[in-house]
Amino acid sequence: MGDGHRGQAGQVTDAAGEQTREVAQSAASEASQVADTAKDQARHMKDEVASQARGLMDQAKNELRDQGRSQADQVVQAIRRVGDQADALAEGRVDEAGAVADYVRQAGDRARQVAQRIDQRGLEGALDDVQGFARRRPGVFLLGCAAAGFLTGRLIRGGAASSGAGSDAVSDASGPTSTPPSGYAPPMV
Repeated sequence: MGDGHRGQAGQVTDAAGEQTREVAQSAASEASQVADTAKDQARHMKDEVASQARGLMDQAKNELRDQGRSQADQVVQAIRRVGDQADALAEGRVDEAGAVADYVRQAGDRARQVAQRIDQRGLEGALDDVQGFARRRPGVFLLGCAAAGFLTGRLIRGGAASSGAGSDAVSDASGPTSTPPSGYAPPMV
């Protein structure tokens, strides 16, 4: 009987080993399926996050573009208002000139102040004031010089154009008007 028990024990051992192999294979198969499912879900989540990020970027770009258009429209409207006010002031409609009339008044006041200062301190005093301002605020000084040069050039060109059209027909009581040589051209600024 000793041999019979050994045979049965061998069979039980063999059966247990086979069941262990089957369980191991089943566990490995299920683990592989779980890993594949996890990979698929991770890939899907990555694609979803990327898609949402692209959507948010597109939305942000569109909002920035819309805000830029809106601000550009506001700037255009403001510039048109200033142009309309300047036209109204030039045509003598001071009540429609708005802020442009105020700016012109302020410029007139400043011009009178400068004239009074030159009258009180002389030209050297005014030059000292200009030099002091240029030292304190060089950027503003240079910007002011550029603006003054531009305006002066525009005034000279406008004056030359209007005097060229009217100089042929208008003469002074003291004699004929002097006309510039035929090759004359106003300086370009």
